[in-house]
Amino acid sequence: MTSRLVELGPDDALFADWCAVWAAASLAERPDEPPRPAADHVAIGRELLTAGGSRTGTHRAAVVDGAVAGALRLILPTRDNTTVAIVDVAVHPAHRRRGLGSALLAEGLALAAAHGRTVAIADVDEPAPDNPGRAFAQRHDWSCDLLETRRDLDLPVPEDRLAALEAEAAAAGAGYEIVTWRDRTPDALLEDRALLARRMTTDAPQGDLPVEEEEWDGARMREVEEVSLARGRTVVSAGAVHEGRLVGYTDLQIPLSVPVRAQQAGTLVLREHRGHRLGARMKVAVLRELAASFPSVRRISTYNSESNRPMVAVNEALGFRPAGQFSAWSTRLPGA
Repeated sequence: MTSRLVELGPDDALFADWCAVWAAASLAERPDEPPRPAADHVAIGRELLTAGGSRTGTHRAAVVDGAVAGALRLILPTRDNTTVAIVDVAVHPAHRRRGLGSALLAEGLALAAAHGRTVAIADVDEPAPDNPGRAFAQRHDWSCDLLETRRDLDLPVPEDRLAALEAEAAAAGAGYEIVTWRDRTPDALLEDRALLARRMTTDAPQGDLPVEEEEWDGARMREVEEVSLARGRTVVSAGAVHEGRLVGYTDLQIPLSVPVRAQQAGTLVLREHRGHRLGARMKVAVLRELAASFPSVRRISTYNSESNRPMVAVNEALGFRPAGQFSAWSTRLPGA
């Protein structure tokens, strides 16, 4: 067996095979869910190569006997958290336990250190115990800094459940209007939406992850919205408005190529406006919009820290049930 690591861009001939590694790894762990389409990876690759964005990065492939067997994506934030590198590694199930993952990880950490980063973080989706990603992180002495429960909601939600929850929440939230939009935040709400994105990085549980508050403004929100569209996703959003200001939001991401599973991208209410059941009202609003516009979606997945009891309670009231977990890991880079 001959193997080598090569740098890839989204327009290189081997990039489709690089994407196929991610698909194979995903299907091995969640065979009942469509993997991320290649177009999604291509869009991220182009985003990371575009100057002036909020993050940059690179890709590497482990090529074995001429075929791509492993994949590395390295993401480097540029506006905040500039000591952090985000590392993502996948190895095709047919090529595991041959040292390819370790070689790709070592390459990613070396590249991160060369860019002045002192800490690396990585996420692991864990649909079942004894997940290979968890074992890999533990074998390399990474620290598990955050653990969240994945919960799934099967659709459609019974109308009587939605109506009851909506009525209870509306009674507690007099004076707040719920609005919805898709893909592009209304201009009048853009800066408020950016503030909510900033608050998400401080108010949502982060465990012991070595990350700092993120810098958000309207321009960065537009950048993220454009990248999401380029990735082939549509985003259905709802917001809570009080005296003309957006004080809460929730987002659902739907992959347009295979619109059968939606991903909860985030939900937050500003601290000073909590206690009015706004999270429940916003989630009911996006569920109604989803049912009307994307009836093919049969499941929604969300991730929550168990310490976030108010949000967990909302999700359970809607019918979300545990379906695995998510973990976030970190390591200090050599010489840091």
